[in-house]
Amino acid sequence: MGEFISGEKVKIFLSIGSNVGDRKGNLGKGRENLERKEIKIVKVSSLYLTPPWGKTNQREFINQVIEGETVLSPRELLSSIKSIEREMGRKDVEKWGPRLIDIDILFYGDKIVEEEDLIIPHPLIPQRAFVLVPLNEIASDFVHPVKKEKIKDLLLRVDRKGIRRIV
Repeated sequence: MGEFISGEKVKIFLSIGSNVGDRKGNLGKGRENLERKEIKIVKVSSLYLTPPWGKTNQREFINQVIEGETVLSPRELLSSIKSIEREMGRKDVEKWGPRLIDIDILFYGDKIVEEEDLIIPHPLIPQRAFVLVPLNEIASDFVHPVKKEKIKDLLLRVDRKGIRRIV
């Protein structure tokens, strides 16, 4: 949905997380790989140790939110992210299961994309403290294009229990 002009720089927000192996190292490698895929990292949140979401009987995640810029279309961005996850060895065995690396597109400017396998803004943002806490750190006044609310206001309505800033 919507027109995307090739070559136009767009502000994006991505969530990145890991709960397998060297979690901090996985996030670092993920950020490096994003830079190689036409995604300029502008700002990064602190790292947060977060309880697993959806499937709770697994190791805690380390999560972070990245603000970036890209000239990639939403579809190209998704394709780049999926290729990074595959290159790093991610295997999707079970929904919300352990992840070596998990990169989600949170926002693509103020655009709304609704396709079969690509929904932006990510539909679960308002329910996920592990996204809202780091996102609030770097973009508290960013307005969710669907909810029409600032991130800091969305954060007020989620349970932040168990989320700890580590770096």
